[in-house]
Amino acid sequence: MKPETTLKNILNFTKIEHTAFSLPLIFTGAWLGAGNRPPALDVIILIVVAAVGARVFGMSMNRIFDRHIDRLNPRTANRELPAGKMDLTQASAVAGGGLLLYLAACWALGGWCPILAPIPLVPLLGYSLLKRFTPLCHFGIGLCLALAPLGAFVAASGHTRFTWPVLLFSGFVFFWLSGADIIYALMDIDHDRSHDIHSLPARLGFDGALRVAGAVHLTALGILIAVVRTLNGGLTAWIVLAVAAVFFALMYVPAIPVPKRFFPISTLAGIAGALVPMVA
Repeated sequence: MKPETTLKNILNFTKIEHTAFSLPLIFTGAWLGAGNRPPALDVIILIVVAAVGARVFGMSMNRIFDRHIDRLNPRTANRELPAGKMDLTQASAVAGGGLLLYLAACWALGGWCPILAPIPLVPLLGYSLLKRFTPLCHFGIGLCLALAPLGAFVAASGHTRFTWPVLLFSGFVFFWLSGADIIYALMDIDHDRSHDIHSLPARLGFDGALRVAGAVHLTALGILIAVVRTLNGGLTAWIVLAVAAVFFALMYVPAIPVPKRFFPISTLAGIAGALVPMVA
């Protein structure tokens, strides 16, 4: 296989470009950890490296665990493992490389970071397994990303004395992504029911799952309001929050196809939400 083909397969396998959409959430945690200002450049670089490594590890393990499920789903059958574009050894090497990158960045950040580094690995390793046991699996991926701003806070502050704004913001991330993942799973209702895959859409149906996602996202917006109030945010913060609310609302417009509700609309809702504490 040509080197450029191998590289392309790895990039597609890990969806590395999607890391860019989680970085604003991570930067917000670092911003709050540095005392509502930008952290030192070297800290930012190491936080980004850690985020990339963690995502590569988590996504790779997700693809490895789900390779047999993906083979049965027409929407995912062309992914690298089920389509034979990569083998299990290559996939495991990519996962191991992401893990080493993450741990190296945590070690370089020092302080509490290498001590706490194993904690995010548990949900990163296990979230994709939850769909085999519980329809609440969507909240597993929400937990994975909710830990990211907390980790960035520790990296930028050098301590674990979490402030209310970063704890609330982490809660926003949890509910935002969990709700978005429920919407994402709407695309696989029939497949999930046919193959005993647990998800809220498979359990509750299209409309029932949308109602749950709506309640989850209303919770996310309520928490974001609490963030603004806690930080005594001004007009700019409220305007940005209103923009985030518009994107949240667009996820429930029937005329918009489900794939677009998840990406880019849910992503834009998360990015707008991430900007709120930084402009408050």
